[in-house]
Amino acid sequence: MSKHAHTALKETARVLADEEDLAYGQAHRIVKRWATHEAPTDDQLRAADETPYDPGSHYAMTPPSETPGWLKRTVDYPVCADAPAPYCYARPVPSVADPEQKAVLSLFARTAFYGPEAALIVEPLTYTPPADTRRGAYGHWGHSWMVQLYDQGFRYDRVSRLAAPGWAATVTRGPEPSAPCRLRLAHVDGYVLFDEDTPLPPGWLARVGVHPEGVPIFCGPGAGLPVPPSLEQNEVGIMLESADLIVARVPFTVA
Repeated sequence: MSKHAHTALKETARVLADEEDLAYGQAHRIVKRWATHEAPTDDQLRAADETPYDPGSHYAMTPPSETPGWLKRTVDYPVCADAPAPYCYARPVPSVADPEQKAVLSLFARTAFYGPEAALIVEPLTYTPPADTRRGAYGHWGHSWMVQLYDQGFRYDRVSRLAAPGWAATVTRGPEPSAPCRLRLAHVDGYVLFDEDTPLPPGWLARVGVHPEGVPIFCGPGAGLPVPPSLEQNEVGIMLESADLIVARVPFTVA
């Protein structure tokens, strides 16, 4: 290792130690591991970006020829529904105030970019509260979901540069690039955030290996603000502080 590279590694370790509240030795070991990480090449990224990708046409041409409502993005906020929505992952969420009461969030996952990084957004298309509760508004259930994720290692304050302990994402590609992939986001203790088919662009999939610790997964809304169509860094910072978003970095394995 050159003197310049060694100095850069030490500086990166100091920054990481400050940001993540780590001992310098621990941060130095992490940064040394990062230095050996094999990120995708420019040629690989270019080839992925040039791959034809049209999930809308795929859904339209594949029986039952239905396009998921969330892919059309006609709604900006979770709406109340009598039953979970199709093409979504049904996630039970117990009430913080009364854990015996549970709502079901119909979650979908969509790709985004956070600065130069690939990112993923998981949000509810609909929510189905229990019939025998006065807590019918989404705000209560959104807050309960945020608390549930916080207990699983997600955080409000900022996007960590380190992977959240215990979390992993696995992607099983579809039969062709525009076909939905199977995406599973799960914690080692058994909590499953998402396990459903969803379209993932080839260019986005190629970038999940850019950061050695994985991809930031943003979940929301937790309160009154809808999740924006794109992730502007300043707006994300405000929404994390207001508990409208919660985030964890998760390593991806693409099969």
